[in-house]
Amino acid sequence: MEIRHGIPVSPGIVIAEALVLDSEKLRIPQRFVEKGLIESEIGRFKQAVDDSNRTLDTEIARLGEEIEIHARILGVHQDLASDPVLHSEVEQAIRDNSYTAEHALSKVMNRYVRKLQDLKSPILSERVHDLQDVEKLLLSTLLGKRIEGLSNLKDEVVVIAHNLTPAQTAKLDPEMVKGFATDVGGKTSHTAIMGRALGIPAVVGLEDIATAVVGGDLIVIDGYRGVVVIDPDEGQIAEYSARARKMQSLAKRLKSQAKLPAETIDGHRIEVHANIELPSEVKSAVECGASGIGLYRTEFIHLQAPTAGEEVHFENYRSVIESLGGLPLTVRTLDLGGDKLPEGGLEEENPFLGCRSIRWCLANPKPFRAQIRAILRAGLLGPVRLMLPMITSISELDRSLQIIDEVSDELRAEGVEFDENIPIGVMVEVPSLALIASHVAGRVSFLSVGTNDLVQYTLAVDRGNEHVADLYDPMHPAVLHLILQLVRTGQEHSVRVSLCGEMASESIYLPLLVGMGLREISVSPQLIPEVKQVIRSLVDYEVRELSARCLQMSDGEQITRELHHWAVDHFPEVVDRF
Repeated sequence: MEIRHGIPVSPGIVIAEALVLDSEKLRIPQRFVEKGLIESEIGRFKQAVDDSNRTLDTEIARLGEEIEIHARILGVHQDLASDPVLHSEVEQAIRDNSYTAEHALSKVMNRYVRKLQDLKSPILSERVHDLQDVEKLLLSTLLGKRIEGLSNLKDEVVVIAHNLTPAQTAKLDPEMVKGFATDVGGKTSHTAIMGRALGIPAVVGLEDIATAVVGGDLIVIDGYRGVVVIDPDEGQIAEYSARARKMQSLAKRLKSQAKLPAETIDGHRIEVHANIELPSEVKSAVECGASGIGLYRTEFIHLQAPTAGEEVHFENYRSVIESLGGLPLTVRTLDLGGDKLPEGGLEEENPFLGCRSIRWCLANPKPFRAQIRAILRAGLLGPVRLMLPMITSISELDRSLQIIDEVSDELRAEGVEFDENIPIGVMVEVPSLALIASHVAGRVSFLSVGTNDLVQYTLAVDRGNEHVADLYDPMHPAVLHLILQLVRTGQEHSVRVSLCGEMASESIYLPLLVGMGLREISVSPQLIPEVKQVIRSLVDYEVRELSARCLQMSDGEQITRELHHWAVDHFPEVVDRF
């Protein structure tokens, strides 16, 4: 028996046998062929591409629209496998060197990977993974071998790996893959986000779990506390089984109460909205009791179709608005750059401090203007708000507002109807904007606190880096005082202030946030029932007193302890999970 501690990224408890993914390359038994077999070898390569694409077609069809983003990742792999430049180079390597198809493919792919790695760009790391995934699929097809893993599983397992690429995570069938644990990763890594979307318990940042576990080992994954138990004894199995049943019962009960209002005992209403990335997520958000969409991330539209214009955006917004049935929608304009590299994007040493988000939009006005046109038109279909991300200065905000005005003038001149009074707001994600919020409030209709980035930029901590995960502290007094200042600024200027991000998803933080005066939050859809239940257990004057005490403290750990003790006294059933 061995206990490992990592970063909890997707809640739940599971006990199952381990499937350890093999990260080594497939072995190529033969590297050369006779001259007379060259055309036959090229034919083998083309057949392998066709067979691999059929395999990907099957996977994409199985995933369906409910996990549409994962299917799109596999679509990227189809594009890579079908790339005519790749085919030309592999065929040339076979003809010039008498290589086998396997060896030629491996040589060409290795050259591509080295070129990307030499750029030393963290935002291209997923492209390396994509190339390696495609190589492994094509090699396994050529060699007639089945890749260990994630499709056609016959028994329930937990997946153990050094890392899971987006494509691998996309293949996780929640019916058979009951959880996963990886050596690397952070709370906001792509793998973590996809794990939560699939509802699979997960722990990441375990450093060497992939070498500590042998396939077939019995594993406990506790996605609440970030614990992985290797070969648990009978007592631990009984303990975790009981906790799992208790948590499942709690989740079922919370879901049954999801449509009840999020209102404190003494009558203070809190609007609980959902964060979504795809139109298909709206149904789940509404079923979980969301009072609207507080953050619609629109980057996937551009990333999947870089030439997507106004109509593509408009149809996506129409779909979401129709599914909401009159509930409000907040559309965030393109937040590209950083770890979401657009086609033709800059290669930057420090992309999170570079040309990302509104900076990218101002530098690339054509797609930005097309999106604004679509949002303004969509405003006639239902209650829609337009939100600008990562504004850092008044001049940046004014330039953005000027473009919105120009686009409005264009629509009027064309006789196109649009929402003339659409509410426009900003995401407050950097300290510079938080500190001048009083100047911002006179220019916008609302402020939305993006806590993931606000914590990152305030504390100078990479939020996706497991090596500094212990320094990423949403309860740091500096962060809390910035949020308090924003809330007070909103009250003084009669501007609504909302909050989205991981902070709003942590139950023990909710009393503090409500006590600070926040009346609108936005979280992942599946977390809404729990968030609303916690809010219904609060009394406003009590949490205001709690907030005042915490804001006098000088250390984030001290604040967290105070909030945990308070939560144990007021909603112990929820806190017991952690």
